Parts: sequence; structure tokens; C-alpha cells
Amino acid sequence: MPAKPLAFSINCFRRGGGMESYTFDLVRHLAGNGRSVRIYAAKFDTALPEYACIEPCLIRQSLVPKKLRPFFFSAQLQPHRRPGERLIACNPSDHASVFVCGGTHLGYLRSMGKSADPLDKLTVCRNRSNYATARLIMAHSAQMQRELVELYGIDAAKIRVVYPPADTRRFYPDAGSAAAARRRYGFRDDETVFLFPSTGHTRKGLGLLAAFFERTDLPVKLAVAGSPLPRPMKNTVELGFCNDMPALYRAADYTVMASFYEPFGLVGVESVLSGTRVVLSDNMACTEVMNGGAGFFFSRENPESLAEAVRQAVALKQAGGHKIAGPLQALTYNPDVAHHIAGLDAMLQAV
Repeated sequence: MPAKPLAFSINCFRRGGGMESYTFDLVRHLAGNGRSVRIYAAKFDTALPEYACIEPCLIRQSLVPKKLRPFFFSAQLQPHRRPGERLIACNPSDHASVFVCGGTHLGYLRSMGKSADPLDKLTVCRNRSNYATARLIMAHSAQMQRELVELYGIDAAKIRVVYPPADTRRFYPDAGSAAAARRRYGFRDDETVFLFPSTGHTRKGLGLLAAFFERTDLPVKLAVAGSPLPRPMKNTVELGFCNDMPALYRAADYTVMASFYEPFGLVGVESVLSGTRVVLSDNMACTEVMNGGAGFFFSRENPESLAEAVRQAVALKQAGGHKIAGPLQALTYNPDVAHHIAGLDAMLQAV
């Protein structure tokens, strides 16, 4: 019996954020194993090599006001679907075989302490429809599973926790490239460099980190990669956007983040795979897949716990034992994309 057609929905098939990167990882692996994949998207970057590996189906949204496009995408997609097609929804689409949940809007509002405006209410309503019409939901963390059950009333039996993959071919320890990158970025050996990769400084917790790094007398440097800083900060260097994150992870002594809301946080896993320990707030869901060998964890509710984690990190750096020799031993799951797709295939078989 021939395999049922397989398709993904995503807002834009181009380089972008977490869900776009996730979709690209899956497409590359599936296409590399001879599996045909259809992509539904409102925009395609036709210059990407991955574009040649897919069957594109453009969802035309040029006549829809920009802010409303996410609310019309699903309805526009449905007429294009093929009989018997299995849809993996990586964006807000209804009637998916598997809906991939990398975050919930109610969870975000709660964590950020925000009240819902009209657009937020529309987003929550859309999410409820996505979850209700999906055959199964893939939660990228146990935290996501809890939010789906507690905030949306989804039956736990409908949810599978399958942690997202990381590109183990790009992120791995390399002492030689780490030394070269440290020289390139001007990182001194007598200071402990904490990398903060962020394009959303408020949600990622820059305020809490700045409150510590600007006041400490420890020999530390906060290296901010991504969006510009809102103001000059003591003990902080602004790196701008970086196109070679593996090298930057290796160059840093630690990766640090203090997110208000982090449904998973692939940054943490990528850093560990690159041989660089993390200093993370314990509400970040990626800490679910890390053991003590991955780094140091602190509570956002207790700033002193951040100070203590940084002190321990600096001491370990000064003792010369801060880099991770065996990254996979610091993780409690298999981050390889093939392992993740096996979990996805198991869900597709179940539906």
C-alpha cells in the first residue's frame, strides 16, 4: 500500500525563528531519506537549497491585512489539501494529523503578567480551534503539556511529549575554532564570558541579568548577540547578529538566559552540544532535558540564586574545568533529528 501524502504547514518557508528552523531540519532529513514532502506556506524563499526538496503550495494572503493573516491561513489552506493527506501543523492550522505545539498564548500571557487585548483573545480562540481539531498534539516539552491541559482543558491522552531536535552536525565541541573565535570577538582569558543570544530582550530576561552584571565585581562579561541593547551597560559587550552561532557558543565560557517564558529553549541544548555549559533560569523548559553536567540553574524569583550560579560558574572557569567534554552525557534525551522523526512517525501511525 503506498504511503499517505505528507505535508507541513508553516507561515513562511524561509530562514527564521524556532519553528522555521525546526521545519527545515525535518524537511532536510525527510528529503534526504527519499520521502516527498509538500509545504503549505504564505511565502517561500526559492533560493534556498531546501526549496528544491519540496512540493510547494502557496497560500496567497496578499489581499489579507497583515495582522489578520494568521487568522485566515488555516481556512485558505483547507481547499488545497489532498485526499488522505497527513498534515503536520507547524503554525496555527486546523484539522492537523499532528499539531506541533512549541508554546501556548495563554501560557505566554500568564508568564509575562499581561492581560489579553482583542488580538490576544483572537489568538487564544484560534489556538483552541487548532487544538480541538488536531488528531494528536506534539508538545515540545512537559511544560507545554501542562499548559495545554491546565489552561486549555485538552485531554492529556491527546498529547505526546516529543522534545525538539538539534543539529548535531553543526553544534559540537571544537577547541581550535573556540580559541580562534575568542580572539575574533576579543574575549579575554582573565574574564568569564556569558553569552546571551536574544532577539527579544524583555522576554529573555535581560533586565534581571543586567541588574546583576552591572553591579558585580566579579571578572565577568555579558556578551549580547542579536538585537541591539536598549542602552550602554557595564560589564556588557554588544556583538550584533551572528551568522555562525556554533563558533560563538564555543567561544563563550557559558550561555546565560533568564526568560520569563521559554516553552523549550533550543539555545540551551545547542550550547551544551557545542561544549559550553549553561546558566539558565529553572522555568526554561529545556532544563527538563539537562542534568547537573549541563551547567547551573537558578530561580527568577530569587536574584541571589542567579548571583550564586554565576559565582560557581566563574570558580569552575578559573579552575579550568568549565567546558563539556561529552555533551550527550549532559542531556537526558537524544537530540538527533532522526530520533525526533521516529517519534513523529509513531504519532502519525497512531492517527
